Amino acid sequence: MTAATSDDFRRHLRKQLSFLERSCASYDAGYTDEAIRIATIIRVLIHDTAHSTSLLRHLGAIGITLLSTCPDKDDQFADLSSYQACSFRGLGIMKVMPGKGAELVPGLGEKDYQTMVGVQKWWNQIVWVLDRQTKLTRKSIVLTAANKDGGAHVDLALTREYELLSFDGAAGVYSGKADGVEFQGEIQSAHLISLRQMGYELLHSPDLVALAAAEPVAAPDRGGITVFQGSTSHQPPRQVNGIVRRRA
Repeated sequence: MTAATSDDFRRHLRKQLSFLERSCASYDAGYTDEAIRIATIIRVLIHDTAHSTSLLRHLGAIGITLLSTCPDKDDQFADLSSYQACSFRGLGIMKVMPGKGAELVPGLGEKDYQTMVGVQKWWNQIVWVLDRQTKLTRKSIVLTAANKDGGAHVDLALTREYELLSFDGAAGVYSGKADGVEFQGEIQSAHLISLRQMGYELLHSPDLVALAAAEPVAAPDRGGITVFQGSTSHQPPRQVNGIVRRRA
């Protein structure tokens, strides 16, 4: 058997990013459960175990940087006595949805915070705080979705943190007013929203795109996918001010 070369792994990276692009486009077209397949792709790209090696490690690229649209939790709650008493939604934003009031959606390019971080910081960063005991990283969300929630395997025993994140209303309830109309509701499918935003981050990480030798689109859109020519885009819904609180 011929040993794989860096060109072979680079081709696999291009293929995985193409998979990721199509899954993100499917999510945006309304097939939101496609986010579970996004998790499987991210696992292939980043996760190392004693028995499997990530594509980034095969390429000797663990030292690259990735886009993070999630502020550090300690910065977010610098003026509070304890972030643990708060709900922290690092990967979503509240938006007005025509005919639907408002809901939590992936932030995509509309997130105010964007910075480049190392792979391990990206992977292990806390992106959700539901309560004092329930904090989730990108890694914990991705691996549970891929290993237990149907990405690559199915296991009815999900982690407690992931199960809470995926339960409608567990991530919080919201209320506010837009165009003179009051609205309220539960945050739904927070795990899928988070995975879609992670897909956006990876597809907009210059080091990762360069590593795959992909052709970037000349003019990125406001929230669509910009890695490959022919990528889809969409007009993001208008952001709204409101109040999100933990369920009593």
